[in-house]
Amino acid sequence: MSTLRIAVLVAALCGCATSELTNTWKDPKYHAAPVKKVMVVGISNQASVRRTFEDTFAEMLRAKGVEAVPSHTVVPEDGQLAEGRLRAAVEQSGADSVLITRMVERQTDAQAVPAPTPVGAYRRTYSSYYSGAWLGHYEPVSVQEFHYLVTETTLFVLAHAEPVWSGTTRTMESQDIRGATEDFAKPMIAAMKKDGLI
Repeated sequence: MSTLRIAVLVAALCGCATSELTNTWKDPKYHAAPVKKVMVVGISNQASVRRTFEDTFAEMLRAKGVEAVPSHTVVPEDGQLAEGRLRAAVEQSGADSVLITRMVERQTDAQAVPAPTPVGAYRRTYSSYYSGAWLGHYEPVSVQEFHYLVTETTLFVLAHAEPVWSGTTRTMESQDIRGATEDFAKPMIAAMKKDGLI
């Protein structure tokens, strides 16, 4: 397994907006049976984010009949692990696969929000328009920024030399980590199930 670099996984995944699955890939050479027990690994330099993410994702996998273990229950230390330490933890857990999620990019979208039309503009005669004009006033167009996180989730099967599956999502940033992870995990789990991996 290649070296894992610790980065912020999800300072927040989407808590209220739907997470968009933008891309998936499956190794065409992989045709084994679905995995039986997966270790869930969240790459994050924030311990609370990592734990909440792993716990929630593992719960959702178990709800779909997949045995799952959050990595922090086997590897409680924070920060980047030596590869040998990670391999030992996976063996200790009895997992036959490892699911790793990392943040790839943070994106910002700007959206113009037009101002409401002044009330006076709806009046037909000059006198009613004049009266209505006192009720409305011009407001400039405002711009709202929306922040998104692009994350990559990759599935490794221990009996296979290389990654067998990967999915990329684009998710609105939020501070509700649990709700965000639930929203994020739904399309991810559905895609892995569709591809016969879980």
